[in-house]
Amino acid sequence: MTESFKPFISVWTNFTPDHIDWHQGLENYFKAKAKIFTGTQAPDYAVLNYQDLRLREFGKECKNTVFFDDDKDCYIKDEKIFYKNEEIITLKECPLVGHHNYQNIMCGVICAKLCGIDNETIKKQIMSFRAPEHRLEKVREMDGITFFNDSKATNPEASIVAIDSFNNVDVALILGGRDKNTDLTEMCKSVNKHIKTVLLIGEATERFEENLKKNGFDNIIKEDTMENAIDRAISLKPDVVLLSPACASFDMFRSYEHRGEVFKEYVLSK
Repeated sequence: MTESFKPFISVWTNFTPDHIDWHQGLENYFKAKAKIFTGTQAPDYAVLNYQDLRLREFGKECKNTVFFDDDKDCYIKDEKIFYKNEEIITLKECPLVGHHNYQNIMCGVICAKLCGIDNETIKKQIMSFRAPEHRLEKVREMDGITFFNDSKATNPEASIVAIDSFNNVDVALILGGRDKNTDLTEMCKSVNKHIKTVLLIGEATERFEENLKKNGFDNIIKEDTMENAIDRAISLKPDVVLLSPACASFDMFRSYEHRGEVFKEYVLSK
């Protein structure tokens, strides 16, 4: 039973609203996720995100808390990742893009160091890693356009992470699907900062369009299929076409995996 499981290390990367209907409230959701860090299940080490203020505070309740993305335990300085003042790897040597992926790498570095693994082995393994399918996965480059499949982003917070990974480039973002009715304000802010064009598909189209316009973004195109959205995005000749829907997939697809597969198959067929 899960009640008897006691890990050596527990990692909590971030806390964002999700599954609220199931847990009947945000606080119940937090308590469910926090359970493995406290009481009889408390790990020997708790690895937490220092940039998440809720987790930073929660770290005071845990035994042997080690933070990532701070300025002491595991951090980025001068375009390099350090663990307690030891250089592990440069960002250029990391095979993944985006600060969220650098945070994931820092988590892995901490866990490896706590398990006694040497720095050279850690660096070698990081450099050999490839992005999992549907998680800001680079699909291909074609005619100066790079296509990314982030179909796993089924809520706005996940899409924000992908959106914020791109700076000073022309990005066409495909959004939409079955709406989870979560707040869109922060995502709209990220869109305003990083995205040139939004292409909307699926059941969430009208609410997403309303919220984007309310937050000052109006370069919006509505399409009825994924394929049409991709074709329209290509016609704009952006630097990047990013699928990061911020929604569930069940209005048009069997799952987020199916949605990502449709995106990739069509992009690779061009």
